[in-house]
Amino acid sequence: MNLRPRRRPVPTIPIVSLIDIMVILLIFFIATTTFREEKKEVKITLPESKSLGETISNQEVRKTITINKSQEMFLDGDPIATEKLAAAIVALKKQNPGVKLELQADTETALGVLMKVWDSLREAGYSINDVPARIQSVK
Repeated sequence: MNLRPRRRPVPTIPIVSLIDIMVILLIFFIATTTFREEKKEVKITLPESKSLGETISNQEVRKTITINKSQEMFLDGDPIATEKLAAAIVALKKQNPGVKLELQADTETALGVLMKVWDSLREAGYSINDVPARIQSVK
C-alpha cells in the first residue's frame, strides 16, 4: 500500500508567447489611442458648486469662450474684443460646422459682460442652452 501522495509535475507557463501577446496589445493600444489637442490656457478662477459640474463628459472637444478676472475675453485662447465676438463665432462655425462651444467665466465676471456674450451667441446662431458654462465642483 502506497501512502505517499503522488507528486504532480508543476505546469510551466510559456513566457515567450505571453511576451508576444503583450507586445501585440501594446501596439494595439498605441495605435488606437486618441490624443487630445493641446488647449491654450487662460488663468481664471471658476465658480464652485456642490451639486453641479460632476457629470461632465470629456468625450467631445469644445472650443471655449473664456472671460478672466479683468473682464478680458478669449475665444479658444485667442484674445478677442466683445464687439467682434459674434463675427468670430460665425467664422469659426464656417470653418467647422459641427463646432461646439462652452463658456468659462471667472467668479468675478460682471453680469453685463455675460449678457454681451449671450447676445453674441444668439447673433451667431447658437442657443444659450447649447453652450454650457464650466463650473468647478467642490469636493
